Order: sequence, then C-alpha cells, then structure tokens
Amino acid sequence: MRTRSPLPLRPGRRRLRAAPALTTAALLAVLALSGCSGGPAEEAEPAPLSTAVDAGASASADPSADPSAGPTEQVVTTMTTFSSPTGNISCYLAPVEGSGPYARCDIAEKTWEADPPEAGCAGDWGGTAGARGSVGVGDDEAAVLCATDTVASEGAQVLQYGSSIRMDDLTCVSADTGMACDNSRTGRGFTVSKARYVLR
Repeated sequence: MRTRSPLPLRPGRRRLRAAPALTTAALLAVLALSGCSGGPAEEAEPAPLSTAVDAGASASADPSADPSAGPTEQVVTTMTTFSSPTGNISCYLAPVEGSGPYARCDIAEKTWEADPPEAGCAGDWGGTAGARGSVGVGDDEAAVLCATDTVASEGAQVLQYGSSIRMDDLTCVSADTGMACDNSRTGRGFTVSKARYVLR
C-alpha cells in the first residue's frame, strides 16, 4: 500500500501500456531495419501526460511538454500542481477532507495590490505590489491569502493556454490573460494575472 505525500514536489509516475505482441515477420522486419546490431531496442516514449491522465493519478508532468499538442482537459482526484506557460503563476488543486476541493494560485511577479484583512495577517501578506501574491477558492468565498509558503514546484506540469484541470466541481483554466479557477456548484472563483486579480 502506497502512502501519499501531503505536498507533491515531484512529478507523478506515468503508466505505460504494454505493447501488443509482435509477429515473427514483424520482429524480423524490425531487426532488419535496425541493422541487426543486436543492441537493445529503444524504449518507446510514453504519451504526453497532458493528453491522457488516469483518474486518481498525479497530473505532474515534464514542464517542457510540447505546447503544440493543443488544449487539453484533465480530471484529477489527487493533489495536483501546475503552472502557467510563463511560469509566473503556480497553482494546485487538492481534495479537502469533509468538504469540496480547494484551488490556490501564487503569482511570483505582479503589479496589483489588495487591502489586508481587518484581522491582520499572521503570515506574509501577498496583497502588496511587488510581493508574491496568493489567491484561493474552495467551498467558501474566493480570497487573497496570508501565506507562509509557496505552491511553486519544479515538478509541476505546464498548463498550456486553453487547457483545464478539474477536480469535482472545481476547474482551473489557463489563458494568456491569466489563470481562472471556478467552483461550478457555488459560483465562487478567481482570475489572477500579473496585472490584476478578480474575486467572484
């Protein structure tokens, strides 16, 4: 039985399907084309994770994934980290025990400001221009967050423009205008970019 790390910092493992058995004729043709070197055959590259994600598998992938693959839609059930193509926005989707999933995005470079909460901030207030900002949404209202950490991860997959990741009712969509995460059940959500943030 495998245990899950509370914060995935490494890419998830990909599952490879077994190739169909080769007929004798096909095997001889492959050997002839390879020059009968007798060396080991090259392993086939697995399909890009952005085109097929097993439900329940981590959606982390190689950040240098081919952007020409086109927009994709993923459904995940475990904590998943991802970033914008520029790398300026880093996010996660995560299940929360006893309630719906939660989405958080951190923006490394921004020009917007937000008023601090009336109760103050015990961590780092990301609403100041020039500071790293954090926004989040779950079952409750979307909000600018006090944070003592960052969700940025070198192992996070790149969510190409037009692509989306969904966990239950919560979907995040990457666009050249920013990252948007919305809860279809509650109508709550946010959009965040270098120039602005919008809470819904």
